[in-house]
Parts: sequence; structure tokens; C-alpha cells
Amino acid sequence: MSPESFGVLGIGQSNVALSTDAIREVVALPHALTPAPMAPAFALGAFRLRDELIPVIDLGRLLQLDDSEGPRESADQIAIVRWQEGYFGLRVDTVHGIAHVSSEHLQTLGSASSEAPPLTPAAFTDGDRLVYVLDLDALFALPGMILARASLHDVEQDARARKDADQRIGTERALLIDCGGIRLSLPAAMVREIQPLGTLSAPVMDIPGFMGTTALRRQTMPVFDPLVLAGHEDIRRPEGRLMVVITAREQPLALCVDQVIRMMTYGAHDVMALAEAHDNPEAAIAGMIHHPQLGESLLVDAARFAGEADVLTLAAMYIARKTPETSGTSSPPTQVPYRRFAFVHFDAFGQFVTPLEQLSEVIAMPDSFTPSASIDEGWTGTMAHRGQAISLVDLRELLNTPHDTPATDVLIVDCGEYRVGFMIDNARHIEYLDAPADSLIIRWRGEQESGTPPIEQCKRLIVVGTGAGKKIMSVLCLETLAVLLVDINASHNCTMIDAASPALSA
Repeated sequence: MSPESFGVLGIGQSNVALSTDAIREVVALPHALTPAPMAPAFALGAFRLRDELIPVIDLGRLLQLDDSEGPRESADQIAIVRWQEGYFGLRVDTVHGIAHVSSEHLQTLGSASSEAPPLTPAAFTDGDRLVYVLDLDALFALPGMILARASLHDVEQDARARKDADQRIGTERALLIDCGGIRLSLPAAMVREIQPLGTLSAPVMDIPGFMGTTALRRQTMPVFDPLVLAGHEDIRRPEGRLMVVITAREQPLALCVDQVIRMMTYGAHDVMALAEAHDNPEAAIAGMIHHPQLGESLLVDAARFAGEADVLTLAAMYIARKTPETSGTSSPPTQVPYRRFAFVHFDAFGQFVTPLEQLSEVIAMPDSFTPSASIDEGWTGTMAHRGQAISLVDLRELLNTPHDTPATDVLIVDCGEYRVGFMIDNARHIEYLDAPADSLIIRWRGEQESGTPPIEQCKRLIVVGTGAGKKIMSVLCLETLAVLLVDINASHNCTMIDAASPALSA
């Protein structure tokens, strides 16, 4: 049996793999994405790729391997995958490459539940890395992905046009949930995100349906029993494996649910009024939905739900409260702007680092190129790539390191009027550091005097981060090197390093 091929992706300290049949391509984000309002942290937004709008999911945040928030930086790696009838982008930290794995080297893993397919049905080793195989069907069945799947249709057309069309044909959308064996339908406009329910702190007030509070991204979130709020106080409370975060009059609060089933569409003719004998005037229920495939469910009345004064008052109490990270602090923390620093680690008979922002591409060394008539300063030849000529430089020669073995990768620097490709042994990985934007400091800069070889002028010793997260790195500014190789007297600036760092202290 022929081996299976997997694309190996790095997420923080973990590594996952997807079948190459599911991965269409890997691209870098052309620009930072703007998340949709009220979107969960893992839903980064969408971007257009060859006239096709691609919703982007942050795989690390979705799988709870990354607790950061906010937009990601441009040039992040996005694996474009096909699932059912659409395409999604999965944002990852690193793309390690393709692994060919035979069946005897695939270790089958068990499932925590017999009701659902395992998220990681198998694992294998790729060098010194343990890699978990991701099942796409199980990935898109995760509670948080239900809203992302529904958004696939939304990004294909203007939201206002969709709303107008829905009103013309009389259709609405709702999230179908299960609570204690009772199915409720939440109008889609109420739903903000779906998350696993963390540890509940005991309620501090005796309000019907109030179950306590939990932490969600450093915010204290009040959690309620939706059945009690809907007027079913005698039904058993849900077990509380998941929470659906909703908004009522712009106040966020969470509903404890047993199961999130799916987003569904219904028409006005599908909603039946409740019999008067069972109609509770205090209940926030608009009627009963009879769905031909999903059965019956109680439709929550968003207007009545938002009229619960005690609930809204309690939610407003917590909206500004953050989960404390340290105790004994009376003054509010200062908001420090953070940025994501990205560095490419590579081998050139030694391990080196360069800022990702300085590279336009990393490609495999071509099988053939036009040799240079002169090999001064490391110029090796010229290659054609994407309709442009790229001047090749053997970086190992400039570094005076052995370079008898053929180079396998090329780091391409775009200098505007020309492009330079630096031949290296191999590109290892991309390292991302989230740190205060002003924390980058140059501790040492290579000799800048006239006559100094360009390779020496492009060296920097930098410090990034603060406290325990501080990191010291020796960096090669390839952008500076490319400019100086063409014109030794040219003015130059090391992108991200020189611009971001304060001046050297005496």
C-alpha cells in the first residue's frame, strides 16, 4: 500500500497534520484581517484570494493552544482547505512541509466519546516531532465551528442584501441547542459565540436562572440556565458542558447548554403558537418551531428575553469586570500596545535568524540557473521566478562557512527595482513573539565604518520582550545585505529592527 501524504503544520508547541488531499495551497496573508463584530477570537475575518472570499479560522485559538486575542499580523501562514462545498483558511504558526507516512507508522488513537469521531484519530513521528492527524469532519463539528460554518455563506454576499432577501422570503435563522432534553432555538442575531464552559464560581445573588460566573478571555461572564429564563423552572438543569454567549441589549451573558446542534433556517409558517393552557405569559418563548429534519424546538423570543431586568442588571455589573491576574493591585493596569514579531530561522552551515518582514518568499533551490561570470562577493548566478530575474548569492560563502553541499532553499528579498535570492542549506521554521511594541532594543550593531564587508554591516544583536518573556537573538538583516551588495555606499535601514528599536545606549 502506498504511503499517505500529510501537510505538517505547527501550532505553538504542537504539530498537526492534514491530508494533502484536503489542502489546496498555503498562502501568506496579504494584509491584517478585520474580525467581524462580536466574532469569537478564533474567527479572524476573511480575505479575497483570486476573487474568492476565504473565511479564516485561527487553528491555535480554536484548539485552545493559544490564548491570545485581537487581529493577527499580515504575512501569517494560512492553509487553504476544502470542506464539503466550501474553502476555509486555517491560520497556523509554521508550515513544516509534507510527510509521507506508511500505514504501519500511523498510530491509531482512541476517541474520548463514542458519539463523535475523534478529532485526532492517529499520530505519527516526523523526525523528532510528534504529529497528530486532524480529522476535518470532527474539526468542523466542534461547537465553536458551527457559527464559522454558517458564516461561509454570509461572506459570499453582502450582509445587508442577505438581510433584505431573508425579509422578502420570510426566512430567519436560529441556533438549535439542547438543554436538559429540551430543545431551544436562539435567534441568530442574539448569538455571539460558542465556548466550552469553564469552572463555575458560586452565584453571589439569588436571581432565578443565575448559575454563577466563569472566566472568558479575562472577562467575568455571568452564566444562566436558559430553561429557567424561558419559563421552565421545573426542568432539570443542564449538565453544563458548553456555553453560548449571547447579547441582550448589548449586554453579553452566557447560557449553559448540554449540546449545540446546528444553525438552521426557518420560516414564519414553521412557528406554531403555544396552546393557551401551556402559555406562560412570563416565559420568553415566541412559539414552537417544527422543522422537517430537526424536529420540534421552542423558539426564544429575543424581545422578551431582553426585557428581563434582573438578568440585564446582573450582566451589566460584570461587563467591565476583568478576571484578576494578580492580587493586591488597586490601580487599573496600563494598556501596553503589543505587536507580533516574526523571525525566520534557517541553516547556512550554522543557525541564523532574519526578520520575516524582510523576505518576500522562501522557495526551493531550482534545479538549474544561469551561472554568473563573476563570483565576487558571493554572486552565483541568475534564476527566473514569477516572470522576474533574481540574482542568486550563496550566503554560506559570504559567511565564510563550508558550502560544498548544494543549497536546498532560497530566501528572496525584494528591493524594489531588483530582487536578490540568498542560497541557504534550509529554512527551518518561523518563530512568532508577541511582545510590547517598544520592547525591541539593539544591543550591538555590526561595524558600520567605510570599507567594512556588507555581511558584517548587516549583523544585529537584539532583545525582544520583557520579564520572563525576554529573548536575545543574533539577527542577519538580509534586506540590508542585499542593498549593500549592489551598492556599498547606499543608505539602508534594517526593516523592523532599526526602525522599531531605540538608539543604542552609550
